[in-house]
Amino acid sequence: MNAPRRAIGPAALLWPAAMLWSPTAQAAPPSSPSAPAQAATASYVAVKGDNLYVIAERYLTRQRDFAVVQRLNRIADPYRIPIGRTIRIPVALLREELVSASVRAFSGPVTIAVAGRPVKITPGLPVNEGAEIETGADAFLSLRLADGSIVAIPSQSRVRIERLRRTALTGTVTRSFEIRRGRADAVVAPMKDPGSSFHISTPVAVSAVRGTAFRVAYDADGARAATEVTEGTVGFSAPGNPAATLVGAGFGAITEADGISAPIALLPAPALADPGRVQNEGDLTFRIVPQADAAAYRIALARDAGFLDIVREKESATPDAILPPVADGTYFVRIAAIDGHGLAGLAETYAFERRLNMVRTAMTEKRAGRDRYYQFGWQVLGEGAHRFRFQLGQCEGDAPPLVDEIGLDSQSVTLRNLPAGTYCWRVMSLRIGDGKAAGDWSAMERFHIASAR
Repeated sequence: MNAPRRAIGPAALLWPAAMLWSPTAQAAPPSSPSAPAQAATASYVAVKGDNLYVIAERYLTRQRDFAVVQRLNRIADPYRIPIGRTIRIPVALLREELVSASVRAFSGPVTIAVAGRPVKITPGLPVNEGAEIETGADAFLSLRLADGSIVAIPSQSRVRIERLRRTALTGTVTRSFEIRRGRADAVVAPMKDPGSSFHISTPVAVSAVRGTAFRVAYDADGARAATEVTEGTVGFSAPGNPAATLVGAGFGAITEADGISAPIALLPAPALADPGRVQNEGDLTFRIVPQADAAAYRIALARDAGFLDIVREKESATPDAILPPVADGTYFVRIAAIDGHGLAGLAETYAFERRLNMVRTAMTEKRAGRDRYYQFGWQVLGEGAHRFRFQLGQCEGDAPPLVDEIGLDSQSVTLRNLPAGTYCWRVMSLRIGDGKAAGDWSAMERFHIASAR
């Protein structure tokens, strides 16, 4: 079913409006050369020692613009300003300073380029306006802004930091990111300064917020953008169009060449089947309880519950997802259903243990004279000390095993002259480490011994 649309012309934008300032700053190039007297103004209260030249040097982009301030405030002598007088200064004249974000976490093939040249990435690295971030397959990076806001860039994405500036005197902060390919997730701290802003744009859409959690995606091939809001409200608008569609929590919107959709309800969070299962095999496997309206599912793995340090991500057309191996430890998996519009719904997060303890088995048969020897061997994948348990029995019925060897150190058992029949066997690997002991069985193997002729 197509979402209702409102025509917007050839382009559209996604904006989140949020605020931030950083204690470390450098001068930024001016954003405009001059300002008319009727423009927005900021107020400054004169203190002892002030004159227009001092104020201009401290706050203005160009010192000669003191004359604009002098005319606006009808100050006869620029050297004489009464203490306590309120002076109006056009905001457009105020100097802007560059502020920085910093790398919170990253993994996989990630590049940060400044003026086209890559820089070495380390945790805490300052990242400034003009930097371009690109992530490869299974690669992720998160940025922390000075107010605690987070921008996370998942795999196969390219994002440019368009603007990170603080305005002198007012402290107003402008932050703008452009998605050129892929996605970005943002958790924006509530803004107290009404003049501050936080934007995420794409070539076809812009989103603006004032303290919220949302996601923005851009498909460069289809020239299509989407936003999904999980907290707060996002304004979704066309480039240069002040009229924005407000998208509240639990809703999303899409933009295409012919317009922006009305808000679309996001799918509810799906559930994970058997969430307490230890991931002990080579690959990671997750089964999601199917949702009727889901076209696909998005699965992400992280080392932290906030998903600032993501290590794996995948979209699966089925509820069964297989992801590449990760090192042992405690992880978090986040799952969301994707609807027919391509919007990812609300997400559910689960903690799980990764404890590789995979047993690979093999059986060989040898003859020595009239005797037949059956050697059952196994290999185990996983860290720590291991003990083993070997069981063999008839496949049919509920009889106890014929052989049940416990506490083995070796990785093989040899049996001689088994009678004719059909047998099943398996091996448990008891892994001991970190003060814990956990046992995992291999798959049940089956073989047949024919009667002697």
